[in-house]
Amino acid sequence: MKGFTRRGLCIVNWYDKAIVYQIYPKSFQDTNDDGIGDLKGVISRLDYVKEMGFNTIWLNPIFVSPQVDNGYDVSNYFAIDPILGDMDDFTEMVQKAHHLGLHIILDLPINHTSDQHPWFKDAISNPNSIFKDYYIWHQAKNGDVPNNWGSFFGGSVWEKNPNNPDEYYFHLFDKKMPDLNWQNPEVQKSIADIAKFWISKGADGFRLDAFIHIAKANLDQNSLISGEKYPQDDTFYAKLPKVKDYLANFVKEIKDYKPETFLFGEASSANALNAAEYTRQNEYGCDVVVNSGNYGEVYDDSNPDIPGFFQDRKLSLDYLKKTYVTWESVLAGVSLPTLTWGNHDISRVLDRLNLPVENADVAKLLAMLMFLQRGMPVVYYGEEIGMHGLKYSKVADFTDQRAVDLIKNLREKSFDDETILELLNNQDEMTARGPMQWNNSAYHGFSKAKPWNWGQTQSVDVDSELKNQDSVATFYKNLLCLKKHDCFTNGDYQLLITDRDIYAYLRQGQESEGLVVTNFSSESKKFTLPAGKWRRALANQATRVSNGVITLNPWGCCALELKK
Repeated sequence: MKGFTRRGLCIVNWYDKAIVYQIYPKSFQDTNDDGIGDLKGVISRLDYVKEMGFNTIWLNPIFVSPQVDNGYDVSNYFAIDPILGDMDDFTEMVQKAHHLGLHIILDLPINHTSDQHPWFKDAISNPNSIFKDYYIWHQAKNGDVPNNWGSFFGGSVWEKNPNNPDEYYFHLFDKKMPDLNWQNPEVQKSIADIAKFWISKGADGFRLDAFIHIAKANLDQNSLISGEKYPQDDTFYAKLPKVKDYLANFVKEIKDYKPETFLFGEASSANALNAAEYTRQNEYGCDVVVNSGNYGEVYDDSNPDIPGFFQDRKLSLDYLKKTYVTWESVLAGVSLPTLTWGNHDISRVLDRLNLPVENADVAKLLAMLMFLQRGMPVVYYGEEIGMHGLKYSKVADFTDQRAVDLIKNLREKSFDDETILELLNNQDEMTARGPMQWNNSAYHGFSKAKPWNWGQTQSVDVDSELKNQDSVATFYKNLLCLKKHDCFTNGDYQLLITDRDIYAYLRQGQESEGLVVTNFSSESKKFTLPAGKWRRALANQATRVSNGVITLNPWGCCALELKK
């Protein structure tokens, strides 16, 4: 297990220095021109990932799946989905990645399976199935669902057993994604066996999808939230104490099998204290936890008819400061925070925060502010070149369940399609899953065929970015190189009290100190440097230092270092 020094965590595992690049395989690179990305495409771009400065790749699910939820509904955990490739492709990918010094993290859905999984198919067809207890069942109540809990995908969490109308199974997500019963030790062992299989094939770790939901409360208890027939109520199926117990049994099996396996827990609604509990030292938990709400966003809730997820947002620097000073303080000496601006479940950062993103300095500013803090950078593919999300031309182009529900609900409330389309283009997650933009050809070098997910794109691409010394991509390369310096990898973190529009922090390492100053405004700002001979290490524009005061132009940022 990890040790401690006076300044916090010792760097003893490879993942303590991980710089993670998230790849959505279906949208990264297509090599057989069917419009869908594949593992051969990932293989062909590993040199690029290395060149940019990443050392770890997180792949969204690659297992066999009916693709009801883009791979998170797994029907066979022991094989690669044919649309992405086969086991030979996986082996080649791992071998090349390891040769380049890259680690591979697989996305592992552990809360649920597909209803096409052999376990579930046997459970509903055979009353005496040994797999019946792999899932969660309840008898009907007065001919209706067992309780009023709401699914994340809309409607009830309960669906009738197609072979027994008096019995329901539990699904927190889509009805074709039944939840596993983690109370059953055989489920815990089976999921661990899946993980060990992929470790034996060369996987270096796993993102544990939706792990905070693996424990459920008393199924007879109804939610007291009023106003909805089936309210979504985390009280009954998120972050319950039993999660930690179930997780410990699973993690122990994995760490006993291969101690250096990296376990990256996805806990979308966790706060800093939850994250500390799930990553506590010398206990069998996750190595780090990622939260999807640490973006400093505030929502425009002026129209209650619009669901929160689709409301306009803007960046609140005050909120961002409070968020990270809390996470950094709580997790100090426990684990690393994850540093990220987004993922596949939310629209791209340059689209949703209402910042002047036509100015490339803004993308650079966001990167420096986030990734030089204490923690593990997680960069979503395309973010490093300043990619925007897709823009669809009509509401019918949106087919994901959350969008379908929004369209139906807002039309019933007399919203016009133009307004609905704007909301979807700004906030829906499918806009963030467009093809990687490699060059300026018809489909950006992703494929010769029309991509599976397609809409209007903005003119930015890898080839052009890497040829430009002042581009977002070049800035990212320099930034990730700087991240590997002692103070920005190992150093303590101190957020400084500043002008409201300035975000500044110190990183104090054993060998050097780092200072990051960012100006989130359309006006020039001055900042007095701490005492010492500070050297400018990286900036997104010209900066002036005079008499210990640095002047940043609008949307300017600068990282400085001080050797001890």
